[in-house]
Amino acid sequence: MSHAVLALAAAVFCAAGCVWSLPAVADVRAREDRPRSRRIAAAGCLTGWGTVALLVPLLLAPVSWKGIGAVAVAGAATALAARSRVQRAHELREAEEHWVAWGYGVPVRPAPAPSRAFLIWLLPGLVVATAVATAILWSGQADLGRTAAAALTAAGIVSVFLAIAIVDPAGGHAARRGEAPRGRPGRR
Repeated sequence: MSHAVLALAAAVFCAAGCVWSLPAVADVRAREDRPRSRRIAAAGCLTGWGTVALLVPLLLAPVSWKGIGAVAVAGAATALAARSRVQRAHELREAEEHWVAWGYGVPVRPAPAPSRAFLIWLLPGLVVATAVATAILWSGQADLGRTAAAALTAAGIVSVFLAIAIVDPAGGHAARRGEAPRGRPGRR
């Protein structure tokens, strides 16, 4: 497949991604009006879509596949998404401390939807499997054995993450037990 066809596909894909990137721009521009975790997640979204947009001119220029791959890997938003989750957990702990300080008890956290918990594990697995398979294929001369090794390694990585994704929503994301807020302290 030629670079021009891939560039056209990346451009169309990037244009279709405006349904995610435009709200992310609004979240980033809102600054302190949005929680920090939401702004970090929006920055991760913009990094991902910006990388796709950057690949369009790179695919049209005479750049090697290794250079294009390096740009794609460098623009991956996995680290920002992980940082967003850490920040969100910090914000939830801080909110719980405020509820306890005000005398309401710890609020009950709803369990995430099973499909969301499933994707939280499966999507990073797909990213890791793609990166490992690409590294195997680029490490030497392309032949049937190297291609088979890359495919089997990627399948193994996806299988591990898929198993975790199936098991985790059943037990790992249960709702926390605590007292639900009942009213203002001092009032009966």
